[in-house]
Amino acid sequence: MAIETWDSPYIVIWLCLGVLATVLTFGTRGYSDKLNGLEAIGYSVIIGALAILNGAALGQTMYDKTAKYDIWGSLGTMLGLSGPLIVSGLILIVFYRNRVVKHPDEVTVKGEDLEINKSYLLGGITSFMTYGLLAAGIGAMYIVMALVGDREGLLIASTVLIPLIVAIWLITQYRKWMFKYIVWVLRRKGL
Repeated sequence: MAIETWDSPYIVIWLCLGVLATVLTFGTRGYSDKLNGLEAIGYSVIIGALAILNGAALGQTMYDKTAKYDIWGSLGTMLGLSGPLIVSGLILIVFYRNRVVKHPDEVTVKGEDLEINKSYLLGGITSFMTYGLLAAGIGAMYIVMALVGDREGLLIASTVLIPLIVAIWLITQYRKWMFKYIVWVLRRKGL
């Protein structure tokens, strides 16, 4: 079946449910420490592949064949690709937080420094959030390009880079915010 025929919202729903089931399995196995490196890579590849297919399917569903600059198709592709990755990262943060509460020795605060033991959940969070935010930034660039259209000029051309710059800034900041949240949870629990 060609990707051009994927114009049904039901395909998008099934792909999102597949991502959700896979990330919940990944998080549950990571929380209970039954996850090895090969499984973590496998789950990440499955989630990434489903997110790519979801981006293609949602973009095709929202695609407007009559428009010269297809804003809706770009928006659908961006949301379909970046949405499952970012949501997967956020779900894994919940699992990682519960794992750290269960095993507080995995995160050690020494003065201003934070020492973290190796965790496949943390690797999944990092990769999903990074790729999701980057895909959102690149997708937003295409939306801005579609909105700008044929207009020329350095100022208009530079507006295309704003979403990518914001995405890169968010990539550099979310880790700090996540670990502040983890430390806050540990302090609140008295750990």
